[in-house]
Amino acid sequence: MSHDPVYNGLRETSWRRELTGAEQAELGAYLAGHPEAQADWEAEGVLNAGLHRLPGAPVSSNFTARVLQAVERESAAAERVSPGTGMWWWRVLVPRAAAALIVIGAGWFGYLQHKAIQREDLAKGLAVVATVASPPSAQVLEDFDAISRLNPARAADEELLALNEELLALTQ
Repeated sequence: MSHDPVYNGLRETSWRRELTGAEQAELGAYLAGHPEAQADWEAEGVLNAGLHRLPGAPVSSNFTARVLQAVERESAAAERVSPGTGMWWWRVLVPRAAAALIVIGAGWFGYLQHKAIQREDLAKGLAVVATVASPPSAQVLEDFDAISRLNPARAADEELLALNEELLALTQ
């Protein structure tokens, strides 16, 4: 079998019809240049002659209708699957936009809740401050030095500390 496109074209033409005079001349020139293809061509000729003698296959009465139905089904299926119908955005963009809106909405709700809790804490703090008696007057703060001198801090008892150190030294 040859991989030459001229030879293959002539062979495929011979499957469908008889070769014309020009095609037979072209075939003769090819076979003269490639004698190894002569046996292959003769086998093709015998096979083609046998196939042409066979009777045609019977076709059912509704063959045309069935072929047209199959074509309609395939075209309808191609239209349903085809991404160019203009509905691709519905399947691709809408779910992504919905997910983004859910995330943004949840974030906004959390922010508002945080602000409400802050306001509530501020209100509670103000309520506590409002219930406290009035703050001390400025005069009390002016007399702070005099008041602190009234209660002098006791000095450490030096004798007691010395006794404590002696007892610790003896026990060791």
